[in-house]
This record gives sequence, C-alpha cells and structure tokens, in this order.
Amino acid sequence: MTLAQLPAAETQRLEDLLENIDDLVILATPGGRILYVNRAWREKLGYSQDEINSMNAHDVLHPDQRVLVAENEAKLAAGETLREIQRIFVSKNGTEFQVEGFINYRFDDAGKAEYVRAVFRDVTERRKVEAMKDELIALATHELRSPLTAIIGSLELARRHPDTAEKMLGMAMRNSQFMLDLINDYLSIEKLTSGAAPLKLEPLELSALTESILESARGLGAKTGVTLEMRAGLPGAKVMGDPDRLRQVLTNLLSNAVKFSPEGGVVRASIERDAASLRVSIRDDGPGIPETFRDKIFGRFAQAEGHKKGGSGLGLAISKAIVERHGGRIGFTTGKGTAFFFELPELTS
Repeated sequence: MTLAQLPAAETQRLEDLLENIDDLVILATPGGRILYVNRAWREKLGYSQDEINSMNAHDVLHPDQRVLVAENEAKLAAGETLREIQRIFVSKNGTEFQVEGFINYRFDDAGKAEYVRAVFRDVTERRKVEAMKDELIALATHELRSPLTAIIGSLELARRHPDTAEKMLGMAMRNSQFMLDLINDYLSIEKLTSGAAPLKLEPLELSALTESILESARGLGAKTGVTLEMRAGLPGAKVMGDPDRLRQVLTNLLSNAVKFSPEGGVVRASIERDAASLRVSIRDDGPGIPETFRDKIFGRFAQAEGHKKGGSGLGLAISKAIVERHGGRIGFTTGKGTAFFFELPELTS
C-alpha cells in the first residue's frame, strides 16, 4: 500500500522523502497490520513488498519485547508520543538490530485512531561503541588500579628505603608488565572481534603445532609437578590457519590447564577427527568449572570466585575470538577435571 492510499493521503513529495532517508519508517493499523514501510526498513529487515503486505509490525520485534507493545498501548491511545523508545528488531535472516525512535497515533477528526506512525534509527553500532567504552572504563578503574597502586607503593618504598630498592623495583617491574599485558590483551580482542586484525592463513599440520606448544609449555608445570602429555594425534592432518594466532590459543588453554591442575596432576592433549573438522582437546585433573560460572567462561575478564589464579581474565575470550575467526568453534566439558576443545575445518586438498 502506498502513502497515497492511506487515510491521511500524504503527498508524492513526502513519499519520495521517506524513501530516501536512512531512518526506518513504518505506518501500521492500531492492531499492528503494516500499511507502509520505507526503503531503509525493507533493506534492513530483508522482506519483500509482497511479504510485508501480509505482515504484522509485531512480527519483526524480538519475542522478549512483544509484551512492551501492550504496555504502551494505553499511552498511545491517550495521544501521547513515546520518544526514545528502544527496541530490538529481528530481520528475515535472524540478525538482531537495536533501534531507537518514537511512536505515536494519527487520529481522525472524531478522535478515532487511524494508524500508528513510528520512526526508528539503527543504533546497533553505537551501542557496541558504548559497550567498548564501558569496558575500557572498567579496565582502567578496576583491573589497572591495583597494579598501578602497587607500582606507586613500591617506588615510594624504594625512595624512602634505598636498601630495599632492588626488591621494590622488581615488584614495580612485574606489576608494570602485568598492566602492559592486560592492555595488549584488551586491544588484541577488540581487533579480533572487529576484524581489524587480519589472519595470515597457511596450511598447518595441527599435530606438529600442538606438540611444539606442548613441549615449550612443559616448564609451566615444573613447580607443581604437573606433567603434560600428548595422548593422541593425527600426523599429517592439516587446517588452514594463522600459526601465531593458533599458538596463542594452544598456549592459553595449556597454561590454564596447568594452573588449575592439582600438584602432581596430568594435562593431556589430543587431536581427533570429527566429521569434516579436527578437534584439539586439552584436559586437566582440576576441580572442574563451577556450574554458576559455566555460561560466563568465555566472557571478558571472566574469573570465577574462589578459582582466581591470576591473569587478565581475557585468555579464553581471546581464544574464542581467534577460533571463530578461523571458522571454527570452541567449547568445554567439565566435571572431575575439565577439557577445553576447539574444532577447525580440516584442509583436504
């Protein structure tokens, strides 16, 4: 249906204007049946005009937000314009968009609601930037404050007591390195998730790569007697990967496994073929992951209470980003001990 067919009979000039703006414009009956959407709406949501003709405006709302429509009905019917309304739209292919805008009713001369007018703007990227800013503030205020305070304290003690300078400067250096590592990890995950860090892909023999990282990591368990073993491999099996990034994943998983293993424990690495993928597993003998923490394990700065062992809490989040950039997936199984694994498409030619 065109604007000329609507009860208000808008002009062709207005229709041309609406078709050429970036905001998402929708007109619908009070019951939600769509009367008109502009070009930006059609392109963003991915529906054809024929599909739109049989749709309800509620169909594009995220299911969790449909109850909000009923809550706002009384305000709209009273003639109120709802401004800065935030919604989540779901496109035809399932992509979610965060939008912000206004909604109001058009009334006829008798005061009867004729149709709903709504204009929204896609704020998905803005919300991502805001989330990044919040994380950066959290990084500065919580994660960096402690080591910075320790550095200042060490330097002050070294100034007051020259005989302890060497020890205090050593502590300051260690805390400075921790801060630098934390900042580098944060910048690394931002580049990975945004696609700003290109992958340098090449054919890699996964068993050889895993064994080399395992060998270099054996020293990590020396203090607590933790042994690192390669239980099963697939010599010759290859993936297309960035060797430096995959070394980073393996190093993260192995260091975590050693960290959470009991004294004298064993960390076991294995590689198996699963359909068209190769799966690398790193298993430890540790206490397992608390059930309340399992859905947060790959989050940024994630460290379970009572299970903190140092580090930035970004290692698993970085590993997840790297694996997913390779077209793979990462996961874990836990109980008595934990096995982290990642799968990558096998290179067959």
